[in-house]
Amino acid sequence: MNFDNIIGNDKIKLDLNKIIQTNNVLHSYMFAGQEGIGKKLFAIEFAKKILCINKEFKDCSSCIKFDSKNHPDFFIINEEGETIKVEQIRNLVDKINEKPIVSERKVYIINDSEKMTVDAANCLLKTLEEPPEYAVLILIVSNESMLLNTIKSRCIKIKFSQISNEAYFIYSSGAESY
Repeated sequence: MNFDNIIGNDKIKLDLNKIIQTNNVLHSYMFAGQEGIGKKLFAIEFAKKILCINKEFKDCSSCIKFDSKNHPDFFIINEEGETIKVEQIRNLVDKINEKPIVSERKVYIINDSEKMTVDAANCLLKTLEEPPEYAVLILIVSNESMLLNTIKSRCIKIKFSQISNEAYFIYSSGAESY
């Protein structure tokens, strides 16, 4: 998959590609917007591009591992039950301090990050304030008002726009899951 296979938000596609091309990847991003518009797909593709070791985005060992869902430097955190628990974030904090294995960076996606408990959010703050140089965190959020202001202030916000109902139907019927 690449950004061309994701519907909508063309400006964001250009911006994320420029970040990769100029190697200006920052430590934390917040992908914000309505639920179901492809933020997670964008985050996964962005992560693949960040981790690629030959910048051709194909046939490198990193991309092969990524496509087989077996990349040791890529992690997605989803809620367990109704929330993202403090133990999940503690595990992230422990793992983030280990150096990358395949790529020059490690990428962590926290899906539905507004579902972090207060303890989980507070546990994440220290890492957001002082991340290892090789770490990239992408927080995906549909209701950013539920995130702590201190977390929001440490992330580069990328605001996703709605997509048309027709495009949404096409997107949702063909969406890949990671």
